[in-house]
Amino acid sequence: MEQVNAHDRAAVITASIAFVLGWGLTIAGFIVPPTGEVSGSVLAVLGEAMIYTASVFGVTLYFKNQMVKFREDTRRYLDRREGESNSPRERYGHIEDPSDSDGVGEEEEN
Repeated sequence: MEQVNAHDRAAVITASIAFVLGWGLTIAGFIVPPTGEVSGSVLAVLGEAMIYTASVFGVTLYFKNQMVKFREDTRRYLDRREGESNSPRERYGHIEDPSDSDGVGEEEEN
């Protein structure tokens, strides 16, 4: 089971509270006089609460999914590399020695 830190727990709790209070305020706006009319400020608060809730849950899910993907990719890479040699010469084939000159980048002598 994955541990949830205090920051993530606080974000989820405040997003849940914002969601419930935003809808509660909107429903209350229908009930109070004038009945059936919702003030623009109530709708603005609902919009802000929904954006906050969506951003908290959306960002949290996005980063958790990216972390899982990163772990899986890293594990696959390490598993693939496990059987390979640690020697760069064996891993990459022949590596040119800097003293071996192939003429690239050198000035020509006249």
